[in-house]
Amino acid sequence: MNEEIRYSSYTLNATHILEPILENIRDEDIKIMLDLGCGYGILTVAIAEFLGVKKIYGVDVDKVRLKYLTEHVIKKADNIEFVALQQDFSKPLYLPEKVQLVTSFGSLEHTMCWDEVFENIKNSLVKGGYIIISMPNLASWVNRLVLLLGYQPRDLEISGKKLYGVAPPFKTHGVVGHVKVATFKAFYEFLVDSGFDIVMTKPLYSKANPMVNFLDRLLSMPSLSRRYVFLARKL
Repeated sequence: MNEEIRYSSYTLNATHILEPILENIRDEDIKIMLDLGCGYGILTVAIAEFLGVKKIYGVDVDKVRLKYLTEHVIKKADNIEFVALQQDFSKPLYLPEKVQLVTSFGSLEHTMCWDEVFENIKNSLVKGGYIIISMPNLASWVNRLVLLLGYQPRDLEISGKKLYGVAPPFKTHGVVGHVKVATFKAFYEFLVDSGFDIVMTKPLYSKANPMVNFLDRLLSMPSLSRRYVFLARKL
C-alpha cells in the first residue's frame, strides 16, 4: 500500500483495536452506512465488508482522495454500492434514505461545527442506529505532559500555516488542520446530551511506534490515551 495512503488514516493502522467494537454490532444486520471524512475509503470498505454492509455513503471534501476511491477502492469492493459525495460534512447533508451506521475516524477534529455535524448524523441515522467515532484526546498523557512543561498540545493547532509552541519532537510535523478536540469526559457528555447511549469506548493507538505504544498500553484508559473511539446508539 502507498505510504501516503497508509498513514493518511491513523485508524487504518489500529484496526486490531477497532475489531472488538465492530464485533459488538456484527449481528445487527447493518446494510447501509455513512462515513464522514471517508478519505481514500480503504478503512470504510474494510468495515463494510466485515459487517456485511451493502451500501455506503462516503463524504469528503478532498477531491483527490475521492478520485482514488472511485477509480481504485470501489472497484475492488465485492457486492458493495459506494456513493461518494464531495462536500463539507458540517454543511446540511441530504441523503435519499436513512442509514444504520455512521462512522467518522479522525475527521471531527478538522471542523469547528460539531453541533451542525451531529444534526446531520441524527437526521441521517435511523432510531436505534449506531455511530463509531474516533479522534485525538485533548487530555491524553502526551498532552498532559507537554502542558505541564508549558507547550501547546500537538493535537490543537492555532494556525493553518505552521505549528506554534509545540514541544521539540513535534517541530518537524506539518499542519494537519486539527482545530477542535475534546477530552474523553467532555466528548462522553456531549454524546449523551446529543441523544446517544454509550455502548463501548476504547483507547486507540497504532502500531507505528513501539515505544509510544508501550506507554499507551501501560496507560490504557481511554481518558489518558492519545486517541479514543466511541461506539454509541441513537436513542
